[in-house]
Amino acid sequence: MNEDVEAKNTEQPTLTKTRRVSLAKLTEVYGILITLSIIWGLAFVAIKIMEPMVTPVNLTLLRWFIAGGAFLILLPFFGKPRVAIERKDVPRLLLVSFANVVAYHLTINYSEGSVGAGLETLLVALGPIFIVILSTIFLREKHGRTIYLAILLAFAGSLILFFGTVETGGSGTIPGILEGIGTALSYATFSVFAKPLVQKFGARATTIWVGLIGTAMLLPLLSGGFVTQVARLPISGWIAILYLSLLSTVFGYLLFYTMIERGGVAKVSIQLYLVPVVGIAGGALILGESITEFTIIGGATMLLAVGLTTLKSRRVPVSRTN
Repeated sequence: MNEDVEAKNTEQPTLTKTRRVSLAKLTEVYGILITLSIIWGLAFVAIKIMEPMVTPVNLTLLRWFIAGGAFLILLPFFGKPRVAIERKDVPRLLLVSFANVVAYHLTINYSEGSVGAGLETLLVALGPIFIVILSTIFLREKHGRTIYLAILLAFAGSLILFFGTVETGGSGTIPGILEGIGTALSYATFSVFAKPLVQKFGARATTIWVGLIGTAMLLPLLSGGFVTQVARLPISGWIAILYLSLLSTVFGYLLFYTMIERGGVAKVSIQLYLVPVVGIAGGALILGESITEFTIIGGATMLLAVGLTTLKSRRVPVSRTN
């Protein structure tokens, strides 16, 4: 009898400690999610500010030249991979670098100037759908019914936002729509194929090397017009580009790849549906863009999708050790 009592007393502190650790991990993950959603949501506003000042190509170049310089500074401190990079890792590293830096940022900069805000949100919402497909094929991730329901809800919310834009006169060109689809596909590609890299080399090392390699890939796009446009940037332009380079790119991708390392790719992508909601709110507060009933209903539907995956993550391990 005494032995049973002692065993229970021993188990109780262990269970309490386990709950505390789980709560701490959950709090950390949610903190990263909310922080990244705010940073990336406001990045759409910064891109809108930069649109009349520089071309999409020069915006991509300037953003990543500054970010690349920051990654070079971080390289000696955080750039050492957990294990040495092998020849077999190089193709994946090049693919992720191209998709993350070149393809994603060029297409998003071009599409932002070609389509309305609601349509852009709808097109970017295709990203998690592509991610579910790619992660199932290449990562063998298994997705429960909650994930599929969350995707349907989030896409429905994006449709509502899109129809709200049409209602208020928003429009988009065929090339702009294709660029938006390219943005979603690029996002899905680097998110899925980066998972084995962050598991093997660590989130920080992967972020730094992907950023440096991707920046080098942009060099052939450099032209004389780049210097001319950069020299004419006003203070507001420099504030916007520094936000995009240092906060949204350097700090943002460090957070993003940390999330990829600690959870399923599909779940992370759906939780980041908070990003367009923040972007719409930021556009209203900073740029004076209108908020309609479509905005409220669509945003609430997307938040519900995020809530579904968040509640689901409470029942499964959020962090994985490799």
